[in-house]
Amino acid sequence: MSLRGLARVFGIHRQSVARWIKEHVQALPPLKATLLPAKPEDVLEYDKAWSFVPSKANKRWLWTVMCRRTRQIVAFVIGNRSEATCRRL
Repeated sequence: MSLRGLARVFGIHRQSVARWIKEHVQALPPLKATLLPAKPEDVLEYDKAWSFVPSKANKRWLWTVMCRRTRQIVAFVIGNRSEATCRRL
C-alpha cells in the first residue's frame, strides 16, 4: 500500500507514516544477521520473469536463484534472455 493510502487508512499525515516506517527499519537487525547459513544438501532453483521498460520493445528479464530450504533469494540479475546474462547470474 502506498504512503498516501496508509495515511488515509489510519487518518494521519503521510509524513507520520514515513517516520514510523523509518524508525521501524532502523530498529531491524542487519540483513547479514538474518540470513540462514547454507548447508551442503541445499538445492538451488532458478526462475526468470519478464517485464518491459517503458515499452514492449524494451523487454527486461529478472533472473533469480533461490534456496529451496530457506526460500531466500541468493542471487539475481536483470538483463535479456541471452547466455551472457545467465553467466552473469
